[in-house]
Amino acid sequence: MADEPQLPPPPDPRMLPVLAAVTYAAAVIALFGFVSLALNVDAIAQRDAGPLLGPAMVLGAVVVTFVALLRVRARSAPTVAALVAAASVYVVMLAIGAFGYALIRADVSWLVLFVGAYALSPFVIGAALLSGVSVVAVWAATRKA
Repeated sequence: MADEPQLPPPPDPRMLPVLAAVTYAAAVIALFGFVSLALNVDAIAQRDAGPLLGPAMVLGAVVVTFVALLRVRARSAPTVAALVAAASVYVVMLAIGAFGYALIRADVSWLVLFVGAYALSPFVIGAALLSGVSVVAVWAATRKA
């Protein structure tokens, strides 16, 4: 009696947001590296900010994107969800950076100065755009299934 070959279990659609969030994190890190090399600038220009402010901002962006990815599967169109995710990532990255740097400097004025310095940063804008793209991609992948 020959055993029939066992098929792998079917894919779990609940894992898609997790995998997409990890891919988003990797894409943001790659974006930061390429932009930093291309423009010859650091993601965080202030030397006294320390090594953790940038990663904290990226972690905040990943969490916001993950929450948006969890919610987009139930929508009929991804447009609003993608715009909200991109705007939320933009605001969260600036807020974490501003609060973190204000704590490091122990000066409340850096809450405004940091946001003003990084509002048009290609790092923050790129991470926000990648978040919107991730939301649209997960929505499209769930529609094909």
